[in-house]
Amino acid sequence: MKRTMLSGLLLIAGLLLGSNASAQQVKLTVTNPTDMQRQEVVEADLEAIHRLLGTDGSEPLSVTNALGQEMTWQKSHDGRLLLFVALQPNSRVEYVVSRGAPTAPKSWVYGRIYPERLDDLTWENDRGIYRFYGPALQRTGERSFGTDVWVKNTPELVVEQRYRRHMDGWRQGEELRRAGKKAEGDALFREASFHLDHGQGMDVYSVGPTLGCGAPALMRDGELLMPYCFQECKILDNGPLRFTAELTYCTTAEGTTEHRLVSLDKGSHYNKMTVWYDGIRQPTALATGVVLHGGEEPTVSTSYVLYADPTDNPKVHQSQIFVGTLFPNGADEAIELSGKPSHAVGIVSNYRGEPYTYYFGSAWSLYDVPTMAHWRLLAEEKLQAIRTPLKVEVR
Repeated sequence: MKRTMLSGLLLIAGLLLGSNASAQQVKLTVTNPTDMQRQEVVEADLEAIHRLLGTDGSEPLSVTNALGQEMTWQKSHDGRLLLFVALQPNSRVEYVVSRGAPTAPKSWVYGRIYPERLDDLTWENDRGIYRFYGPALQRTGERSFGTDVWVKNTPELVVEQRYRRHMDGWRQGEELRRAGKKAEGDALFREASFHLDHGQGMDVYSVGPTLGCGAPALMRDGELLMPYCFQECKILDNGPLRFTAELTYCTTAEGTTEHRLVSLDKGSHYNKMTVWYDGIRQPTALATGVVLHGGEEPTVSTSYVLYADPTDNPKVHQSQIFVGTLFPNGADEAIELSGKPSHAVGIVSNYRGEPYTYYFGSAWSLYDVPTMAHWRLLAEEKLQAIRTPLKVEVR
C-alpha cells in the first residue's frame, strides 16, 4: 500500500514538473497552399515562441533550417518574428527556434531621413529604392508631392553611397565653378550625380506635383487633392528583412490629416501601404495610382494599375521603369485621369477615413524584370500571394 502511494506521488510530481518544463526548441512550420513557387518574408508569433521556450522575451534566439544552417530573422516593431522563406508549390518546410545568440546578419533593407538632402526619406531593399520628400524640401517651395523611384541592378544596399557621392560631387563641382572652371566642375559632378548610371542604377523617374509611384490622394469633384511633403516621420523597422516607417501629412483637403504606414520586405518589388485620415467630415473618394509620362498605355483594372514609364530621357536611357499599384480587396473603379500630366488610378468611393491597405512598387528593365509582360505576371502572382498567404504554425 505504501509502495503504491509512493509510486503515485512520484508520478504526480513528474507530471507537474513536466507541465512546467520549458521546451528546448520550438518548431516553426511554414506551408505553401498554392501551386506556385513562393519566396517571401513570413511572420510568426514571437510572444508564443518565447512562452514555449520559457524565456522572458529579452533573451537572444537562433533560427536554423533542416540542415542546421542559421537563418536571418528580425523582430518587428509590433512583436513578430520575421523570416525570409522559400517554398516549392504545395509544400511545407520546418525551422527550429532555440535559445542562443545569432551571428550578425546581413541586412537586405535600409532607410533613413537624409537632412543633408532636404529631409528625404529614402529606403531600399534588394529590388528597388523609394523616396518620400520631407519638410525641408517643402520650405524651399519646390512642388514635389508623390513617391519617387530610384532604379538599381544589384541586390546590395547602395543608397548611402549614392547620396554621399552625389553631395560630395555637387560641392566640389560648385567650388570649381566659382573658381572659373565651369567645364571641370560640370564634368566632376557628372561623374558623381545619382541622376546618371555609374553601374548600379540611377534616379531618372519624374515626380513633381503628381502621385509619382503609388502615393494616395483624396479627391474633390474628380480632382486629386495632392498631399505635400511629410511633416513627421518615425522609422519603426530598419532591417535586416523589413523596413517600416510611419508618416504624417497635412493635406490640401481642409481640416484633414493623412497618416501612412509603409513597409518594404527583402525580395519584394512591392511596398505595403496603409493610409488613413483624420478630420473627414463627409464621405469622399480616395485614389492611388501612378503618373503617366507617355509611352505605352497603362494596364488599368480594379485589381491593379500597371505602367511602363519611359524615364525622364528615353532617347538616352533606353530602358523602362515598371511601376504599379495593387488593390488586393479591389478598387471600386479604375480610370485614367486627364491632365498635364495625367494619372492612372484605382478609386475607393464613399471613403470615410478608415485604414485602407494597398501595395505600390517598381522594377527596372535593366535588372530582373525585362518586359512589361513579365511585370504583369509578377503583379498577378503578388496578388495571389497576398490573397492566399503562407501558413505559419508554432509548436
